[in-house]
Amino acid sequence: MRTTKSLAATFLAATLALICASPANADEELPVPWTLAAALPAQAANPGGPPPGANDFDCRPSEAHPNPVVLTHGLSANQTVNWQTFAPLLKNNGYCVFSLTYGVPGKPLPIYQPGGLLPMEQSAKELSAFVDKVLGATGASKVDLLGHSEGTLMPSYYVKFLGGASKVDKYVSLTPLWDGTTLLGASHLYALAVALGLAPGFNGILDPACGSCRQFLRGSEFLTKLRSGNGVFQPGVTYTNIMTATTRPSSRTRAAWARART
Repeated sequence: MRTTKSLAATFLAATLALICASPANADEELPVPWTLAAALPAQAANPGGPPPGANDFDCRPSEAHPNPVVLTHGLSANQTVNWQTFAPLLKNNGYCVFSLTYGVPGKPLPIYQPGGLLPMEQSAKELSAFVDKVLGATGASKVDLLGHSEGTLMPSYYVKFLGGASKVDKYVSLTPLWDGTTLLGASHLYALAVALGLAPGFNGILDPACGSCRQFLRGSEFLTKLRSGNGVFQPGVTYTNIMTATTRPSSRTRAAWARART
């Protein structure tokens, strides 16, 4: 499990990736919690609400930070629990910050609303509409994206297939999932199910509860489509990937990163 110290280091690295900023007036600074403990009372006080500093649609980007920052949460999280640290931290450093909860099936739950459960193509459409709303409100021409877990992968569909490449400047990923996951051998088990003709039954059980879950599996149709053509990383977008020492991207992904930097 990560220590508070390592979490703080990761958070700081992601903030610097969005360009170092000058602090706002100290009288205006918001408290910045550095542990997950702040998520629970925030969720209880305002279930599904934006984190501190986010979604001020009267915010106007400064010359120093012309791009609003859009935060995209991970699987089964939401904007409230995922961004109690980053939203106020970025706001304090002079950014216009925005967040959304995407991928919610059916009606929102009253106490805790898990997001990211719909197929990522649908969530990408939600992100597209939200980015357009942010750009329209702020007058900016592009946004920067900061995502965690599913929030690192889902926006890539928006960028590649829904016109997002012309609206995204920087794309910062915490624990990116470009290679998908083989968690507990899940990708191998699913491949076996496909070979045995059992995939339709498996999908029928899983998809209604979590339409995005099997899209994370290495070799999934979703990831194969993302890698098609010119690959995942799109020209004109600057990508920053922040990982732990135990995260090992594949040689194919490292090569794609190298191409994206040139």
